[in-house]
Amino acid sequence: MIRSDRLLVFADPAYPRACSQALLHELLPGPFEVCDAAHLAEALESAPRLLISFHGPYFPKAAWNALLRFLERGGNLAIFGGMPFARPVTAAGEVEPEQDVYARQLGLGPFFPLDLSATAALPGSLRLQPSPQALFLHDCELPLSAEHPGRFWACYPRLTQRSDYPEEIGSAGPFDTLLLPLIFAVAATPYGEERVATPALVLDQVGGRFRGGRWLLSLWEPAAEEDWLALAEPLRRLLAFALEDPLCFAVRPVLACYQPEEAPALVATLPERLALELRIRVEHADDGEVLQSWHFELPASSIRYERYLQLAPPPKAGLYRVLTDYRPGGGQWLSQETGFWIWDEALVAATRGKRLLAGRDYFYQGQRLFLVCGTTYMDSRVQRKYWRLPNPARWDREMAEMKAAGINLLRTGLWTAWREVMPAAGVPTESFLRALDAFVLTACRHDLQVIFTFFAFFPPLFDGLNPWLDPRSLEAQERFVSLLARRYARLELLSWDLINEPSFGDPARAFAQRPLPNYDRYEQQAFVRWLQERYPLEQLQLRWRETPADLPSWEQLRLPRETDYSTSVRDTTARALLKVADYTRFSQEMFVVWARRMYRAIRAAGSQTLIGVGQDEAGARLAPQFYAEAVDYTTTHPWWNVDDLLWDMLLDKTPERPNLIQETGVMLVRDVDGRPWRTEQANAWLLERKLIMGLMARGAGLIQWLWHTNAYMTSENENSIGLVRADGSAKPELLVMREFCRLVQELEGQVQEEPEPPPVWLVIPYSQWFARPDLGALPTRQAVRALANELGVIPQLVGEHRLTELALERYRPRVVIVPALQLCEPAAWLALLAYVERGGTALVSGVVGRDLHNLPFDPGLNIGHTLPEPVAPYEELRLEDGSRYQLSFTQEKTGYVRKAHNELRELALGTGRLLWVGLPLELASELEPLARLYRRVLGKTPLEPQPEGQRRPWLLVRRPLKEGTLLLVASEAGSEQSLWLEEEGLSLVVAPQRAGAVLLLAGQPPRTFGGLRLARQE
Repeated sequence: MIRSDRLLVFADPAYPRACSQALLHELLPGPFEVCDAAHLAEALESAPRLLISFHGPYFPKAAWNALLRFLERGGNLAIFGGMPFARPVTAAGEVEPEQDVYARQLGLGPFFPLDLSATAALPGSLRLQPSPQALFLHDCELPLSAEHPGRFWACYPRLTQRSDYPEEIGSAGPFDTLLLPLIFAVAATPYGEERVATPALVLDQVGGRFRGGRWLLSLWEPAAEEDWLALAEPLRRLLAFALEDPLCFAVRPVLACYQPEEAPALVATLPERLALELRIRVEHADDGEVLQSWHFELPASSIRYERYLQLAPPPKAGLYRVLTDYRPGGGQWLSQETGFWIWDEALVAATRGKRLLAGRDYFYQGQRLFLVCGTTYMDSRVQRKYWRLPNPARWDREMAEMKAAGINLLRTGLWTAWREVMPAAGVPTESFLRALDAFVLTACRHDLQVIFTFFAFFPPLFDGLNPWLDPRSLEAQERFVSLLARRYARLELLSWDLINEPSFGDPARAFAQRPLPNYDRYEQQAFVRWLQERYPLEQLQLRWRETPADLPSWEQLRLPRETDYSTSVRDTTARALLKVADYTRFSQEMFVVWARRMYRAIRAAGSQTLIGVGQDEAGARLAPQFYAEAVDYTTTHPWWNVDDLLWDMLLDKTPERPNLIQETGVMLVRDVDGRPWRTEQANAWLLERKLIMGLMARGAGLIQWLWHTNAYMTSENENSIGLVRADGSAKPELLVMREFCRLVQELEGQVQEEPEPPPVWLVIPYSQWFARPDLGALPTRQAVRALANELGVIPQLVGEHRLTELALERYRPRVVIVPALQLCEPAAWLALLAYVERGGTALVSGVVGRDLHNLPFDPGLNIGHTLPEPVAPYEELRLEDGSRYQLSFTQEKTGYVRKAHNELRELALGTGRLLWVGLPLELASELEPLARLYRRVLGKTPLEPQPEGQRRPWLLVRRPLKEGTLLLVASEAGSEQSLWLEEEGLSLVVAPQRAGAVLLLAGQPPRTFGGLRLARQE
């Protein structure tokens, strides 16, 4: 580790943004050495304490390895003038194009230039402001030219270099780097004052590869050299700060929440080798009454140590703040804040009557419809370690900001480290329970609903072999959920999420397209029992196409192999695809058993609040259509299916339960050179489309992931998702979320459930999805696009297995569409026929009479026994009026898709009609014939099909309100689109790839939201 006090300034007159010697003498706080590009590598080997550059992104490429060694030895860094290490300069003086590979090698992550015009900043309002922590800058002038503020950048640093628990998908990592914002660029916006950039921040390297270094980064390029001079005093203080050692110091409560009779205690974690001066004050958050204060100096020590501070029992309940000002010996003053709760029974009592209830499409609070406008939140600084390092004062400040923005619900929970929470299986630590006490009390203080997630991806094994089936694992899981449910049974703002994005089977293969077996004895036994309940052994041999030699007994039955999952046409080996399909169905039912068990445990513990499961885009992995009956509501996490967002959100909505869009944001996508594919602004517009489409899909509301980006994971994708960057500045996505919150607030008291579910049902053909996923996903995607985009019809999607419920006549859809049928459960098919015979209309395309194991059955249509045959690359659909449609089947569909015939046949059954198209229309490339056929069956639709050869690049949905209409529009077009709405007499313009809403209330002018505007009437 470097211990000298030498300042080395890299300044080369041949480089862009060179500073004069006179300017350097004005800005630097003491003596310094200067070197040019040719000598930088050699100068760094002489171990200066601090390397300073005003060249911003420009650096000598030949010196990179020397720079790395300098930083790995704990060297300090101060870079001014833009994003560091973005523009390498060769020895010949050639400036290479901008790239982020050097920044990523230092853990600085992807970076973006900031477009101030997209921040909604009001003209002339941009100014610089010291962060609350940077006390040493609070008495400094920070001038900024309103006309020429310069250019700003943002980066997404990765603050940890490894995972605490590599075997856990959601693992956090050690605090290798501590980020401290020093100066914010703040602007007034229509939503209030916003931190739009962080032009100065520090990264203290307290662990890992660069341990011992302090990096001061100024991601701001001033418009002129004079701007540096105007900031000479704060720059000198920043550079003095950059010379100091990194500082890992904190004051924390021993427990985050205390009972009224308990005496709180604080613990100060003190660094080695540094003397500290401390001023600590404890005060009540409501009235500022000081409970206790300290002022002392602590000598340097050769080791880290802790000092405990005991308080007397506070006189009243509530939140207490702990304010600490501190500085290392003779260094710059900094500030931090934490807090603790004294249990407030009055806050708990105030939640009575605020419990959410599940309707059919929405949640309710009493008689009031509660449209969710939420976010996921843990802690802006320590993220998933919020329960281990609780800071109720920070939670209070941040929850207040979210509440002011319009957020009404927070999702939180455990994504990792269950062994730390529960060292003994099923028994949580007291510190965890007290941290959760403090978290929920803080939410109650701001009247925020909370969904707590118990587990993530797979439930903890707790020393068992199978997380879903081993009794040892199940009993410990049950004890844990019961304990928390009992502890908070009276707290009606807190509801439960059993597990986030679960996968069945092998925990090491989460997110597989279909579940892969774990191959333990519990799974083997359960699979055999499940099959025995359905088939005699001889019948199973037929269904799996196995001989008595292959499957001589139940004891010889084996789980599917990974090679059996291949569905590639080019895989010429014989695979047990039908066994995989049965295992996939088995996994659905086993998850239902698990969810019901946990649900019963929570209810038995006395908690009556809502219970759900946080499901991602699982498709056939674990589908909410199967387990909806085991929970109070379903969820969707629309992340990746950005080309079919509406389909993605409709897939998990059942006719009788709300579907909450429970986790949505924008994933990191990379270009071929490793840089982000989308700009920050493009990410914002994508989030906007997701939010509006969630309302189109009859979602019970939306929960955005994550309010603050999570920099303490090794994944740069996780580091980049969120509304507020790790440095505290707002991403463009925050403005989108604020606008969505504004829309939800304006809809208060206006949204209403429709009397019945949608009259058009679209069947999800799970039998063929489980055998070959493309046969389920592709046709339903195409059908939703034809119905919604081309005709304006938002269908109700239902699983094939639920068609038997049609016989109960609980629901009476007007039309049932079965897309591109290849395989079907006979019971589901017979239920469809019974529905038609009672007066219903069904449109079926594809092959009928093949069951879930591809065995023939009698479809009851008196159509003979013509065998289906593979589709050709080009097919022609013939209608009875002589018209014809040409269809194409591309991407190797000729190798796995069959047809029955090339006609549309209308069959009268009872008092209804069955329309059967022998071609699997929804697997064809063409959308127009599909839309026209749907229109023919449905009759009048909200939108007319487009002329031949054209497609509608936007979605339009009308939602009736109590006193008017809500228009929702989402455009997928790369150009501005104009819409004339004859029914409303409105002309709308939607910006490229934007979405928004128009609120039409009786007696009021139209109000627009998001990317819509009213066109000028000529």
